Amino acid sequence: KSVAGGLAAAHARGVVHRDLKPDNVFLVPDPDVAGGERPKLLDFGIAKLADGGRGKGQQTATGVVMGTPAYMSPEQCRGAGEVDARADLYSLGCILYELVSGRPPFVAEGAGELIGAHLHMAPERLAVGVPRLEQLVMRLLEKDAGRRVQTAAEVAEELGAIAMELGGGWKVAAMTPVGLPATVVLPM
Repeated sequence: KSVAGGLAAAHARGVVHRDLKPDNVFLVPDPDVAGGERPKLLDFGIAKLADGGRGKGQQTATGVVMGTPAYMSPEQCRGAGEVDARADLYSLGCILYELVSGRPPFVAEGAGELIGAHLHMAPERLAVGVPRLEQLVMRLLEKDAGRRVQTAAEVAEELGAIAMELGGGWKVAAMTPVGLPATVVLPM
C-alpha cells in the first residue's frame, strides 16, 4: 500500500517513474509505521514529467525503449512516446505478482523475449488464496492501459481493503518467495 501511495504522490506532481522494480523499492527504518519499516521509491533516473504544458522538449522520442524488461509495461515495450502513470501501475503489478508467486509474470532468456511476452502473452493466473488480491494484480497487468486500474491511489485503497480483510496487518512471510525478506509487513 505504501509503494502505491508513493506512486500516487509522484503521479500527482506529474512524475512517471518508468523503471519501477524491486531493486528500486527500499525498506528503511521507521518506528512510526507497523513493522518498523517504510518502503521508499528510489532511482527516478529515467522518470519523466507528464506534459501538462511544461517540459514539452523533454518527452521521450517514440521508438526509444526505457526501463527494465521484466517490469516494463506493454506501452514501454513498444517504445511509445506517450507513456503515462498507468505504465508505473503495470510495473507495480509485476512487483506484486512476483511478491506473491515468487517470480515475475514473465521469465525468459533475453530482453526481446520478455518484451514479446509483455506485448502478447497473458501471465499465468495467480492462485494464492486471496481472490481480491489476485484480481487486483491481474487488472494491473492488463495489456491495454485503459483496462488497468487507473490510479495509484485506487491501488493503495484496494490494498488497504485487502489488508483489512486479512486482519489489519499483512505479514508477507506467509507468501514470501525464497530470496525476499521474510519479515516485511505492508503497513496500513
